[in-house]
Amino acid sequence: MKTLRTTSLMTLMLCLLSAGLTLAQDLEKEVGFIDLEWITIPEEATEIQDIDLGPILGDLAKDAREKGDDALFQALGMVRSIRVKSFSVDEGGDQAAREAVDKIAAQLKKDDWKRLIYMKDGDETVSVNTKYDGEDLVGLMIVTFEPGDSVAFVNVVGDLDLGTLISLAKEMDHDSIEDMLEGLEGIDGIEIDHDDNDDDEDDDKGDI
Repeated sequence: MKTLRTTSLMTLMLCLLSAGLTLAQDLEKEVGFIDLEWITIPEEATEIQDIDLGPILGDLAKDAREKGDDALFQALGMVRSIRVKSFSVDEGGDQAAREAVDKIAAQLKKDDWKRLIYMKDGDETVSVNTKYDGEDLVGLMIVTFEPGDSVAFVNVVGDLDLGTLISLAKEMDHDSIEDMLEGLEGIDGIEIDHDDNDDDEDDDKGDI
């Protein structure tokens, strides 16, 4: 289930970026908020991620500040909410999953979200959409669907900066996240620093 595994990696990254969460009733007023509560997870699903992150994760920001990790602390201050619904589907559940994917896509189009990435590999699809309030990026919506395998919905709300997300993702050992986020380079002025410590380590090894 590569779609579900990819979503797991994306969720891991996003969990590291969540802090300052607002109350549910406040979130519904946020421009970047997409309601996922109506999506029903089938009882027969064998793999499920149903995540609604709570304010306890705000402690991560405190830890980052105390450890002097300015980049992580900055990222932690961006995100107000992360909601994830991801589950496996069998052939019998494809129709309901597809209807949910189509309904979300229709809402994103109606509300003038901007599609940054759309990837299709056979029947598997991945889309990444962003929502702006003026010039401010305030919402991120990721939808992945592989018929007969899995479907996933991820909504991130906050004062977002994709450049910071990309920089942090590059520090993680998950190529699937990095590859997806690097696809955003050049869009809306986003630039990625491709220099990393691996080159330095290789140079050091050459001196031995």
